[in-house]
Amino acid sequence: MIKYTNFFRILSTFVIAVALLSLTGTNTQALSGSFTDYKFGYGPIASINNDWIVAGHWMGYYNPSNLTDSGFHSTFDKAMKNGSAPHMHQISNGTISDVKMDGNNSIIQGSVTITMIDGPVSNVPTNWTISNNNTLAIGLDPSKINNHFGESPIYGLVLTPDKEMKIMNTMMEDSKFMDQWIPLMMQNMMSTLNMNGENISAMPQMMNHSISNNTMEMNMENNTMIP
Repeated sequence: MIKYTNFFRILSTFVIAVALLSLTGTNTQALSGSFTDYKFGYGPIASINNDWIVAGHWMGYYNPSNLTDSGFHSTFDKAMKNGSAPHMHQISNGTISDVKMDGNNSIIQGSVTITMIDGPVSNVPTNWTISNNNTLAIGLDPSKINNHFGESPIYGLVLTPDKEMKIMNTMMEDSKFMDQWIPLMMQNMMSTLNMNGENISAMPQMMNHSISNNTMEMNMENNTMIP
């Protein structure tokens, strides 16, 4: 069990790092200040109303001293509750015009481009509300997108690397389940990558070679979009 759980923790840490690098690294040339000047956030989209379900991911950043230096991206799937009409939306070209605090909540105003069935719609007025550094509400102007999402916001969660590692460590406590699930996940992943049986059989040696400790801890700074 140790070799599987430690490998999975390392794999999860790598995935988290790649996600953060994809947020900052692709925009390195456009940054007007140092990395420490920026506020950023990311997490899952997890929203539901009476008719449909939305699920995906979001990432965003801004420079408090220069709000024009900002960005927001989200890609998510949408489908009716009965599984019909599945389709995807992408929000991009996010720009921020104002940030203010209301108690423990950050209220951010700006505009985005969102893909619709007839093509992208630009300059859609948008409000982002981050509540207690835990939840995100994305309010898109319904009049600009034919009321496609109704009057309710699209909701998501605000994550940090520290939060994700705590979730992963808690999941690992269910060792009986993980003893079955991790090998299945690894075999499926390798099959997807078209790895042959020889490579699969060599994975335990690869993991033992890569992992020298039985435990793994992380202590990462809690960076958020909240000023």
